[in-house]
Amino acid sequence: MRISIIGPGYTQIPPVGWGAVEILIWDMSHALKQLGHEVQIINTVNPNEMIANINQFSPDFVHIQYDDYVVLCPYIQYPCAVTSHFGYIEQLHRDGGYKQRVFDQFASIKPNVFGLSEGILDVYKNLAGIPEENLFLTPNGVNLDTFRKTLDPKHGDRSIYLAKIDHRKRQWLFQRISSLYFAGNIDPSSQGRFDETSKNYLGEWSKKQLHQELTDYGNLVLLSDGEAHPLVCMEALSAGLGVVVTEWGKANLDLSRDYITVIPEWRINDTDYVEKSIIANREVSLQNRKNILEYSKDFDWKKVISKYHLPYMQKIINGRSI
Repeated sequence: MRISIIGPGYTQIPPVGWGAVEILIWDMSHALKQLGHEVQIINTVNPNEMIANINQFSPDFVHIQYDDYVVLCPYIQYPCAVTSHFGYIEQLHRDGGYKQRVFDQFASIKPNVFGLSEGILDVYKNLAGIPEENLFLTPNGVNLDTFRKTLDPKHGDRSIYLAKIDHRKRQWLFQRISSLYFAGNIDPSSQGRFDETSKNYLGEWSKKQLHQELTDYGNLVLLSDGEAHPLVCMEALSAGLGVVVTEWGKANLDLSRDYITVIPEWRINDTDYVEKSIIANREVSLQNRKNILEYSKDFDWKKVISKYHLPYMQKIINGRSI
């Protein structure tokens, strides 16, 4: 199959630093190629270039991985689908103009949607009126081979909060937890609230640091007030770490596993409770590192693509195209 993937166009693919969507696109394309498919990555902000590049490649399927470009769907002559990575897609009251700019376009165009979670698909069904036959669950995956793995972590007594430090991720709420360390570039939205001088702030990690050092921590913490399907949780699992997330970050995780902890939103400001939950999860995670590494295989890109993406692409090609 020949597949075109459209990226945001604002950061190179693969990215040099942070850029979860760009990493996902790169790793997905690599897995598709390993499975024997031809892949074209289009990464420009110019819609005319996008259409010209698609037509030149003549794909069997087009996957738009940046929902701002849903407006291109009527101009794409090939079967296609759109994925949103917007962190507040399930909380449109916090959209900051997103609903009018992007989401309402889905309601009028009614494209095929590759949704990252069942909750996201429900939003498109109930609020955008997109028919169920146009909705497909397609979780993100991860490149398992990228991460170093150890059963004896150097910093097993520490938890790592690995994310861009910004308003949505809420790191400043938890800086008083002594065993919680933070890595990420600092967004202006957190300046004045997040203490950059803290010994627990590790600065911005390079990709090499991420791949080599993540496994040396006991567990991962991600307590955002909005997420779609966070890549960092799968990265943590693939490095042998358990995860502590909010209700917004639990998409596609098996909550029956002891090393996956969900902090209820109504308890997010109870720092004592959050700290105890993080420590309890860390202790369980350290005892279950082999099991975590085994579970992480469920998110291997080749497995995810073969189970979800390719069968749904074929269904749309066979007659469900928009």
